Amino acid sequence: MKSNKIMIQLGYVLGASALLTAIGYFFASNWEKLNRLEKFIPIFVLILGFYGLSVWLSRKVGREFLSKLSLFASCISFGVGIGLIGQTYNSHADSYSLFLIWSIPAVLYAILTRWQPYYVLSYILGHLAYGLFFFPKWGSYSEAEGVTLVIWLGLAIVNGALFVLFEKGIFHSPFLKWVTFQATLCIFVIMSVSHTFENYGIWMNVPLVAALATAILYAHRTQSKVYLLFAGLWISAAITTKYVELIIEYHNELFFIVSLLFIIVFIGANVMFMNYVRAWKPSTEKIESGAAAEAEEPTKNDGDFSKWIVRVLTISVIIIGSLLGSFTLIGLVTVVLGFDEPANILIGYGFIAVIGMLAARKFNVLARFTIMLSGLMLGTGASVGTERPAMLLIYLALTLAAFVFLQGLITRILFFLASIIILALVLFIWNYSGVAVLSMIAGLLFLIFAGGQGIRPVTFRKPILYSSFPAFFLAMFSLTFITESGWYYATNALFFVIVLVAILISRQLHISWIFDWSMGFWIAFLVYKYYDLAWKLLHKSISFAIIGILIIGITVWIEKKKGLHSEEDSNQTTGISPNRWVIALLVGLQLVAMSLQIGKSEYLLSHGKLIKLQLQPLDPRSLIQGDYVRLRYTISEPPIYQDNLEERTSKGKVTVVLAPSGTSDVYEFRREYHEGEQLASDEVRLNGEREGYEGIKYGIENFFIPEGTGRSYEQNAKFAEVKVSAGGDAILVRLTEK
Repeated sequence: MKSNKIMIQLGYVLGASALLTAIGYFFASNWEKLNRLEKFIPIFVLILGFYGLSVWLSRKVGREFLSKLSLFASCISFGVGIGLIGQTYNSHADSYSLFLIWSIPAVLYAILTRWQPYYVLSYILGHLAYGLFFFPKWGSYSEAEGVTLVIWLGLAIVNGALFVLFEKGIFHSPFLKWVTFQATLCIFVIMSVSHTFENYGIWMNVPLVAALATAILYAHRTQSKVYLLFAGLWISAAITTKYVELIIEYHNELFFIVSLLFIIVFIGANVMFMNYVRAWKPSTEKIESGAAAEAEEPTKNDGDFSKWIVRVLTISVIIIGSLLGSFTLIGLVTVVLGFDEPANILIGYGFIAVIGMLAARKFNVLARFTIMLSGLMLGTGASVGTERPAMLLIYLALTLAAFVFLQGLITRILFFLASIIILALVLFIWNYSGVAVLSMIAGLLFLIFAGGQGIRPVTFRKPILYSSFPAFFLAMFSLTFITESGWYYATNALFFVIVLVAILISRQLHISWIFDWSMGFWIAFLVYKYYDLAWKLLHKSISFAIIGILIIGITVWIEKKKGLHSEEDSNQTTGISPNRWVIALLVGLQLVAMSLQIGKSEYLLSHGKLIKLQLQPLDPRSLIQGDYVRLRYTISEPPIYQDNLEERTSKGKVTVVLAPSGTSDVYEFRREYHEGEQLASDEVRLNGEREGYEGIKYGIENFFIPEGTGRSYEQNAKFAEVKVSAGGDAILVRLTEK
């Protein structure tokens, strides 16, 4: 019976996620047939409706999960509403303020309900707000190197502080505790890259070492093998990063010769570390010994997370060592020895390395697989570079032999995936299109997965299933983006159905690893379809809405048929009753905040003065608001800024005075406004912000448009009509040709 309840909950989650995706896609499409009122009323209804549903469900026995899910949907709707207001009044395209405002109720809900989805949502929104505050343009680092480094350091401190809060039990989220641990160490590695931070990167190696040492000490103090293993993984990642830096800086003969010694030391150190980890048995954890990549007992303890981490660390060390070894050998062959035909040498080395390590059964496992994998990468890479499919087929045979004769779950997974990649490379060389190759690979993987169910030896069945299933989903997922015409819709529909069936069946049969992979691809499908330009957002919205309604309808029907809705569970608690009034106040404040912003904007539109500005548009896409043109005006860089270096590099708030030019009704820059000065009858003031070399921004740089119309606006729009209040605030009304 418990299994049935879980399936019902899953049905509601899948249906709700599809509906919320449909809502977001619909408003992001900026459908031109809706006026402002028709856009705002539905979002207010959604926020109140989901909250009301949450309250109603909280009074029903056994409906705690649905009550929380409904309140979460209300919070998501609030975020869509904020984006909608910005879209309607052409402001806040991917602004930090949008995500910051959205994060406030998410954080409060997390504190009040202690439900994990709110913690995750708060973490994501907080990081988006932080990043966009300092870097408004995605991927743009306009700040000085020192300032950029301080920003990254601040993010590391934030994640470190959150980790401490989770560790102290002030906040409770094991998942985010793990995420903040990884994020903190990752940021320190990034800050230490001297080719990114040329002046300060080398000095950041000191705090990097301190952070890694602190991670090791924490793992020992808490007796956590899992965190010790991840700390070791980050140490290996840091060493690899430093090695790549050295290759770029010192790629000469002496360096590649010394590198051989370095790789030997690297592998030896990791062998010692892995032996230490395997022998370490913390009193607070029951970790089975012998959890190596070559383990032959695959059934009893595979579910143990620590054992999987040992395996992942082992294979990560092998991959890192193989990459380092491959770089070094390429350098030796090309730079030190200077062979005329280096590809032949690398192909030959690959054969010797793979065959030799297949035979060397008593050789150290890390060294053995490192040499084998480096030989495989170098040999196949050289064969692809010289277009020799016959050589690739030989390597394919060797990888299949390694899969059969070598032992260990992760080892066999690795060589199975390697054989699939080599097969794909062979097909590409034979001039098949990308769609054809992926289709054949996907079909083959499906057949392997289906046939793998009947393999009796578990030592072969598990690696085949664990490899073929996610690889099949990845191939199918790729096809949903690269196919065209009718095949595009066919592959999308097929992928969706397969994912949905996999989720339901795996949940019903309690196959957790299939369920986890399927849910991951379900979420990826919902999110990444947003960026797929082959299918309009409005059409996606309608499709997901229909899907969501069908899933929820089927779930309700099954629930009633099985009588699960009438069952009582004395152990169930209500969803939001302990903090009902606080949550009601919070929902009310969300609606008030939205109403005030709408009222302020509507007042400006009704009472502001209409002026015309000359512009130059650019067409990007917002994260949650759809397509918009990013505008730059002639007044964004007035003449006084072009001639004055001090003014050009200054930052801070500024108010300018505009007036129409003598020959047209287009408003131009006159001067900076000083508090208290009187304006002429034809002059207006406009508030802005100095952005250094970026000029002045006035908050009217974004104009949201229906999807797919950006090119037309780019070609035709020459002017912008703007409403300006007496206080200098502005709203962008429309773009015009004249």
